[in-house]
Amino acid sequence: MPSAIGNFFMKAIINSPLHPLLGDSFAVITVTEWNTGHLISTPINVSSEENGYTVVSMRDRTWWRNLRGDAPAQLRLGGRTFTVHGEIIEDPGEVREELRLYFKRYPANARYFNVHLTPEGEFAPDDLQRAADERLVIRLRPVESVNKAV
Repeated sequence: MPSAIGNFFMKAIINSPLHPLLGDSFAVITVTEWNTGHLISTPINVSSEENGYTVVSMRDRTWWRNLRGDAPAQLRLGGRTFTVHGEIIEDPGEVREELRLYFKRYPANARYFNVHLTPEGEFAPDDLQRAADERLVIRLRPVESVNKAV
């Protein structure tokens, strides 16, 4: 699990003019905690998709739960802030299929999840299932640009 200090520095860099140093896959998402109304900001890894972004998160993290019910969030990426809505995919069977498709698009990312290829060139089913049991997939769809460029 990421440390509070590590998250602090990641957020500081992503929110600063130095954000290009981290590349285009690091972002900060800000959600409103459903029970207190407090804002929670956390750094995340995003993968750009045709209609938005894909995030793979550990199930035991809590920030993503605040996206339920079509709740909006703010995504800070590439020096800009966007309002997004998230679709959370939690069912392990659906997550497994989403991860399989994700790794087909981004094959180098499979190693970070300890998902290996079979001799036939497919992703190992047991590896995919283990990854799906530990994680979930979130699709973030931009709603509007807040037009805050840094």
